[in-house]
Amino acid sequence: MKPLKNRNGFALTLAMAAIVAALVVMIAGIRGDILMGMPHPMFFLRGGVLLLLGLTSSYAVIAMSQPAVGNSFKGWIWALAAALLFPATAAVMAVIARPDDMAILVPRYGMECLGVSMLAGLGIAAAQVLWLRRGAPVALERAGWLVGMSSGALGAAAYSLHCPFNSIFYVGLWYSLAVALCAIGGRLLVPRLIRW
Repeated sequence: MKPLKNRNGFALTLAMAAIVAALVVMIAGIRGDILMGMPHPMFFLRGGVLLLLGLTSSYAVIAMSQPAVGNSFKGWIWALAAALLFPATAAVMAVIARPDDMAILVPRYGMECLGVSMLAGLGIAAAQVLWLRRGAPVALERAGWLVGMSSGALGAAAYSLHCPFNSIFYVGLWYSLAVALCAIGGRLLVPRLIRW
């Protein structure tokens, strides 16, 4: 059996993320401000943080396919800390906001964000699980958390190409919830799928 190369696993994750993003755009459409060539700053902030979290945690997942002691990649921890600024800022702003500022939290739109982000993340998670099954991961629970977090973040980044909302409340609640639910799902399901 040929040894696994991290770059191949990372390329597989990137390819799946690109396919998922293309599907979201083809099915749901792309944000109007992008089409007009004037994207809102929140689009870049939200997408950048989601990509940073998704890519760093994906790299950690791919590296876990080869058993090693003391060499684990921990860059995802800093990306997670940056991502947590969105829900933290939303919570602080909720204390001082006017009630009409919170109108964007209408569950109908939030459920679309959750559903599409998690569905998009499912394809990415499947690719990462298949990669881990080819290897020999030893920290199964951590692998589960990281698969869920990375696939959730990349799935949410794909959905952000369509999402028209720029409110910190919307981003802080629905995007954070999508990534958190994917991380919990990964922790519960992935260890059973990659045990060897």
